Amino acid sequence: MLRFGVTILCICDFLAAQTVSRSGGYQLTEQMLGQAFQFGRILAGADFSASDAAALRSELVAYFQKEPAKQVEAYEATAKTLQGVSGIPGHKPSWLDLALARYRVWLWYGEHQQALRDFQSAPFGRMVLNYNPVLVNSGGMIVTKTDVECQFASDTLIAKAAGVVPPGQAEKDQLMRTLSSRFASLSKEQQEYLRAAEVRLVKFWLVYGNTIKTHAIVTADIRKSVHTPADVWQCARRVENDVDSKYWRMYMNEGLTAVANAGRVNPDIVGLGGLNDSVSRSGDMYRGH
Repeated sequence: MLRFGVTILCICDFLAAQTVSRSGGYQLTEQMLGQAFQFGRILAGADFSASDAAALRSELVAYFQKEPAKQVEAYEATAKTLQGVSGIPGHKPSWLDLALARYRVWLWYGEHQQALRDFQSAPFGRMVLNYNPVLVNSGGMIVTKTDVECQFASDTLIAKAAGVVPPGQAEKDQLMRTLSSRFASLSKEQQEYLRAAEVRLVKFWLVYGNTIKTHAIVTADIRKSVHTPADVWQCARRVENDVDSKYWRMYMNEGLTAVANAGRVNPDIVGLGGLNDSVSRSGDMYRGH
């Protein structure tokens, strides 16, 4: 059995190292393409369709053959970025890890406009933006479709907790259509709420969606503030702001207590990995994975 497992690992390593294309003394491998697709899915917030993946693969190979040195450098940078997503080698990234990675990448592109233009004109960037288009690029700030969807997801959680009608698809579609023209008129605070919407949603979901006592406290606070659908947006932003200052310690204490109780029942199942997996799966409805 051990030999079989080692054999499988060797085969996987061999396939990853297989050369797809050579040009100018440089080589493009299956591993490099795999990392590019992984990074693309992170930025897109979704899996690529089979046809889109096949088309992108062909374009990436052709792009490599035109400027191999530059592309090898880009692939190396991608590999380094992926290594930093979870912060722990071999650790499966949580939803928060992925949200922070997306936030940092778009933050960087907002501050480096020429790099953004290059990204928009390259096959890789065009594919990512097909799934997660930039809705706002203004004053060094970038807001994507995922950001808007996450803010509406947070609003929906607040509305449901309060028992009022959540915002509808038509409202979200209208904001996406008009956001570019309206963005400059928003306060800096509102702009930043949108730019960091996914990170804010994830942290809210951590304290609200995977707890019992903290969930009840947050729900009670929401119901004190939300009486009509018009109250939802303001309450949602306030609750998100309160996560760090008010709810996070409750969430951590509840998590530690749960782990301690689990340890008394069955020491073999103690661990927080399942918590991250649960959050990641719960986030699927918002990320499109």
